[in-house]
Amino acid sequence: MLGTRHEEYEPLTNGLPFVLNANLHRTKYDCSKETNWHDNLEIQICAEGSGNVLLDGEKYPFGKNDIVVINSNVLHYTGTDTRLIYHCLIVSTDFCKQVGIDTGFISFSPHIRSAALVNLFGELTEVFLEADHPCRKAKLNKLVLEILIELAEHHAAEQAAFGTEDKRFDTVKAVISYIRAHYAQKVTLDGISKAVLFDKYALCREFKRLTGQTIIENLNHYRCIKAIECLSAGYTVARTASLCGFENLSFFSKTFKKHTGKLPSAYKKQSL
Repeated sequence: MLGTRHEEYEPLTNGLPFVLNANLHRTKYDCSKETNWHDNLEIQICAEGSGNVLLDGEKYPFGKNDIVVINSNVLHYTGTDTRLIYHCLIVSTDFCKQVGIDTGFISFSPHIRSAALVNLFGELTEVFLEADHPCRKAKLNKLVLEILIELAEHHAAEQAAFGTEDKRFDTVKAVISYIRAHYAQKVTLDGISKAVLFDKYALCREFKRLTGQTIIENLNHYRCIKAIECLSAGYTVARTASLCGFENLSFFSKTFKKHTGKLPSAYKKQSL
């Protein structure tokens, strides 16, 4: 079962308006355990092997030289049943706005075959991996801008293609944001449904369908993530349970073991 997380890349801290993860290796047994989403534009290009990318519930094939564009706030997951090597470019939202390609309003085709983009990606990766490349920062900015221009000129998607399903994902994302803001408090399905202005029973169905988790499973998963942080920081098991919204210590221990494979006490000893 996949978890769901929200990632934040602003402000980027490497002095560049993007993050580039080159030559990411994945196998059937070495893939992420979570889908994720963020405000930034993300572009993935397959270098070797094969797999698939899940975008807001729709699966796209991912083979050599395939390009997948993950538009702003799209839930996504990259996996393989065999072996996969790919590059991942995440571009600053502010940079996109500054150059006049506002990814909050412009969407791109999710699955692309483009020799021009493959060549630009190859050059970007080569310069990025060469720390002593002349004019490295300027060259990298130029290449990322050229990639954005190529996308905007030749691969912009029709906004009309996004309809009811997109709105349902917006609601799911609102639930995830609510959980992250209120996990330490008492959280109820009634409270969540009122906060996101959606019928409770329909909300539960859509959340399960689009994330693979129930709302309560997602809540407990996130609480366990925060519990790991508390235990690693030296808090007692009882205090950690309280800080992370668990009202019952026994339930906390049971839930923590389900999500991590260890009891909180064992995890605490390991982290000391």
